[in-house]
Amino acid sequence: MALLPGCGKESETAQVQAGEELSIAVTEMPDSLNPLYATSRLAEEFFLLVYDPLWRIDANGQPVGCLAEDYSLSSDQLTWTIRLRKDVTFSDGVPLTSADVKYTFETMMINSQVYDPCFDGVREIRCPDDYTVVITTEYIKGDMLMNPVPILPRHIWIEQPDLRSFTNDELIGSGPFLRQMVDTGPQETSWIFQARSNYFGGAAKLGSVRFIYYSTETMAGRTLSSGEVDAAFGLSDVQLTTLQGVPGVRLIQSYLPGSEVWGVAFNTRRPYFNTTPMRIMVEYCTDRAWMLSMSSGEAGMTGSVWASPGASYFNSMVNMRGMNPVDAQNICYTAGYYDGDGDGMLEDMVTGDPLVLNLYTSSLDSWSSTAATILMDGLAAIGVDVDLKVVDGPVTSACTPKGSWDMCMLSWRGNANPVLAAKRFCAAQNSLTGWSNDAYEAAYDQLRTATDDMAKQNAAYQLQQIVYDEAPYMVLIYHSDIQAIRDDYWTGFDEVLEASGGVFGIGSVDAYMNIEPAGTAG
Repeated sequence: MALLPGCGKESETAQVQAGEELSIAVTEMPDSLNPLYATSRLAEEFFLLVYDPLWRIDANGQPVGCLAEDYSLSSDQLTWTIRLRKDVTFSDGVPLTSADVKYTFETMMINSQVYDPCFDGVREIRCPDDYTVVITTEYIKGDMLMNPVPILPRHIWIEQPDLRSFTNDELIGSGPFLRQMVDTGPQETSWIFQARSNYFGGAAKLGSVRFIYYSTETMAGRTLSSGEVDAAFGLSDVQLTTLQGVPGVRLIQSYLPGSEVWGVAFNTRRPYFNTTPMRIMVEYCTDRAWMLSMSSGEAGMTGSVWASPGASYFNSMVNMRGMNPVDAQNICYTAGYYDGDGDGMLEDMVTGDPLVLNLYTSSLDSWSSTAATILMDGLAAIGVDVDLKVVDGPVTSACTPKGSWDMCMLSWRGNANPVLAAKRFCAAQNSLTGWSNDAYEAAYDQLRTATDDMAKQNAAYQLQQIVYDEAPYMVLIYHSDIQAIRDDYWTGFDEVLEASGGVFGIGSVDAYMNIEPAGTAG
C-alpha cells in the first residue's frame, strides 16, 4: 500500500540499522501480541518498542510529546485539539494520520478492558484533517497526557474479521523498533526487534534487542553470569545472592510504578467483615516482616497503602498499625466472640458457633501459600480458626462478588497514572469486596479532574489514606523488580536508572534508545 487516501504523501518502508544486539533474558512469555487483550509485562515491553502513543512517559514518569506535536485546550478545558507530526510512517511504509488515532481510540474503548479506563469521560473524537485530532470530554480530564495507548495501523486492523482472534504476529507500528520474524529453533524461544534507522524521533544507539525466554530465574541468572546474555529482568530474590559480586554484572532492585503489590481482600458483604474493626483485627494479627522474609526474601518491603512505592504519588506518611494481638483479641471481644469453653478458640457468645474464617489462595501464586500460613498462625494465636481453600486458577474466579468467601490473597500491579491506579478501588470497579465510601468517590473525582500536580498528589494521598483507614484491603508486601545488566559490555543506562529506579519494565522506551556498547560510548 503506497499511499493512504487523503494524505498525498509517498510511503517510505522502514529502514533497519546495523549494530550490536542487546540480549535480555526474561522469565515469562507474552500472553498475547494483541494490544487489545494482552496483560503481561513482556507484551507491554514489546508494545513500547514497536508502537507510539500520542505522549510517551519518560524515565522520570513525565509525559513528553511523541506522535502529538502540540495541543491546545479550550477555555472550559473540555476540548483538546491535538496536532500530529507529519513525518511518521508505520514500519510497512504507510503514513500515520489522525484516522489511525481515531480508529485506535474508538476500538480500544469498545474492545479493550486493559485500555478502556484511559477513555473515561471521552465523549467524541473527530478528525478535521489528516493531522488533527479533536477530543471532547464530559469533564475536565486531568490525566489526558498520561494516556499510554499504542496507536495501531488502521489499514491493517480494520481488515480483521475478528479482533479477538487476531494474533498480530508482525507487530506493525510506528515505533523505534520493528519485529524481525526469525525462527530461532526448538531450543530457544526469542523475539528480535531491529532498530529503525529512519525513526522520526532518532535512531536507537544499538542495532537490535533480543528477548530470550528461560523457564526459571536460575537459568536466566546463569546465562547472565556466564555472559551468554547481556541483561535480565523478572529475577527472584535468589539471584540477589547468586549474582552478587559477579564481575561485570550490575544488580538492580527497583520499585517501579508498575511493580506488584501483594495483599488480602476482605468480603465486606460477609457478617464477619461488614465493619472496619474486624478487618483491622486481621491486620493486628499479621506479621508483615516475617511474611516478607519467608515468601520474598530480600526482594521487597512491607506494605501499607495500595500504591506502589515506585509511583511519584506514593503516600509514605500513613501512620501504620503494627502487629498487636492484644488489640486484635479485644476487637473480637467487643464484637461478641469469647472463648467460652476454654478450648483456646473463640465462639459467638449468642449462638455458640466457633469463629471460623475462610481464606482463598491460588496455586498460581507462589508467594501466597507461605503468606497464608503465617496469617493463619497469627489468627490462631488469638483463637480465630481459618479454613484455607486453594484454587487452581485465578483466585478471583472463585471469589465472586456475591460469593461466600471471607478473605482472599491477591496481587495487583501499580500504574504511573494515579487516576487509573485509584479507579481500582472505586465502588463501580471494586465489585469484588463490596466496599464503597462516599469520601473516596469524592476524592477520586478531585483526582481525575485535577490539572495541577500538587492537587493531584494531595488527592492521591487522601485516596490511599481512606482505603488504609477503612481496610477493605490489607497490603502485605511491595514486591521489588529484580533485574541486572552487564555493565562491562553496555553503557548509557545510568541516567535512566537514576531517574526511574530501573532499566527495563519501567514503562518507558528511554533505556532501549540510549543503551550502547561500552566500547563505543562517547
